[in-house]
Amino acid sequence: MTLIALTSTLVFFKPDWLLQLTLHPYSIRKGGEYYRILTGDLVHNDWLHLLFNEFMLLMFGASLERYLNSRSAQGSWLFLCIYLASCFCGAVGTLLRHGKDFGFMSAGASGSIMGCMFSYILLQPHVVAYYLPVWGPVQNIYGGLLYILVMIVYQQKRTNTMINQEVHFYGALGGMITTLVIMAGGLK
Repeated sequence: MTLIALTSTLVFFKPDWLLQLTLHPYSIRKGGEYYRILTGDLVHNDWLHLLFNEFMLLMFGASLERYLNSRSAQGSWLFLCIYLASCFCGAVGTLLRHGKDFGFMSAGASGSIMGCMFSYILLQPHVVAYYLPVWGPVQNIYGGLLYILVMIVYQQKRTNTMINQEVHFYGALGGMITTLVIMAGGLK
C-alpha cells in the first residue's frame, strides 16, 4: 500500500512520469518496456482513483493476508504471490487485447486488488463483506457479484479513460487461479 501511495503521489507532482510508468501495451509489445507490467499497478491518475484503490486494498488485501497467515506460516508470502500473479494476469490480458493499440494506456492497481478480492471470496465465501442499509449483511460471494455489477454500470458511464475495466476481469481470474493452485498445495 505504501509503495503504491508513494509512487502515485510522486506521479501527481511529476505528470510526465505517469506516461513513462503506465500500463501501455503498445510500448511493451513494440518497445520491450516490460517494467510497465508492474509499474502500471503502482501509479494512479488522480487522487480519487488512488484513494478508492487503497481503501479496497485495505479492505480485501488485509482480510486475505490475515486469513492466509492464520492458515500458513508463509501467509504473507502467499498473499504477495496472489497479488503479483493478479497484477501479471491483469497486465498480460490487457497486453494481449490492446498490444497493437498505441492510444490505449491505463493506470491503477485495480486488477491486483480484484485478484485479492476474488481470492478471498473463494477462500471465505460466506464471511460478511459489508452491510448495506436496506439489505443488511452482504456475504463475500454476493459482495463480489455486486461489485461486478457496479463496475459494469460504471463502464457504461465512465469518463476516466485511463481506468482499465478489463484488467478487473483478468486480475480476478489470476487471483482465483493462483488461489486454487495454493489450495491444491495444501492450504485449507
